[in-house]
This record gives sequence, structure tokens and C-alpha cells, in this order.
Amino acid sequence: MANFTAIYDACVLYPAPLRDFLLRLAMMELFHARWTDHIHAEWIGGVLGN
Repeated sequence: MANFTAIYDACVLYPAPLRDFLLRLAMMELFHARWTDHIHAEWIGGVLGN
């Protein structure tokens, strides 16, 4: 069970391979993954910009 929380910034949520890897680690309950609405909007903006 996870005993700490990692805040994911936009630079790790986009590109997709890194996001996939880090989310899989969180799904294995090695830690809790969190990000803010602002961070979410930032990485989505990066996707839409490309």
C-alpha cells in the first residue's frame, strides 16, 4: 500500500510513454499520483498544440 503522494507535473504527463509508465506505477499502489486542474490543463494544451 502506498504511503506517500507524488505530484505529477505537466512535463511528466505529456509525453504519453512517460505518463503511461508513471500511472502504471501508481496503479501498482507504489504511491498515490495527484495533479491539479491547472497541471491537467497545461498538459492537455501541450497535446492540442502539437
